[in-house]
Amino acid sequence: MEEKKTVFSYLANIFMIFGVTVLIISVLTVLCGEEAREVSTIFALGGKGIPVVTILQFFLTSVLTATINMILFSDGLIRKVPLWCRTVFMLLAEVIMVVIFVAAFGWFPMDMWEPWVMFFASFLVCFGVSVGVTVLKEKMENRKMEAALERIRKEGYGYQDGNSN
Repeated sequence: MEEKKTVFSYLANIFMIFGVTVLIISVLTVLCGEEAREVSTIFALGGKGIPVVTILQFFLTSVLTATINMILFSDGLIRKVPLWCRTVFMLLAEVIMVVIFVAAFGWFPMDMWEPWVMFFASFLVCFGVSVGVTVLKEKMENRKMEAALERIRKEGYGYQDGNSN
């Protein structure tokens, strides 16, 4: 069931993405911030926190991600492209965006394979969780719609006595 997109749903999407991102970076900061301090600008403060400039960079990625999502998954904008194709474009756009941010902001060295493996592993985990949550949400919404339809049928298509008069 497609819900009507508004500026508020767009802003909510930005802040949801941003919140999850900051949560993940916070956990990583606690777990490996001290070790990653010398390698990554994300962990410049070690285990003590996330630099404000990094938080702003991740906010920008959230805005870009929500914008790409809105463009690719809004049926009004791209109607004839299959969902799987839009999903592939979304994944490619996200990877390209991260590569640009890694290069521009020194999130980690471009020539080290370990951070790239960690990035792709976390990217795949987050994508998998996102797909799982989306499928679960869709199933729950479908069940609600089926229950409402069944209730309408039992009530005689909206009339209390079953008559249309």
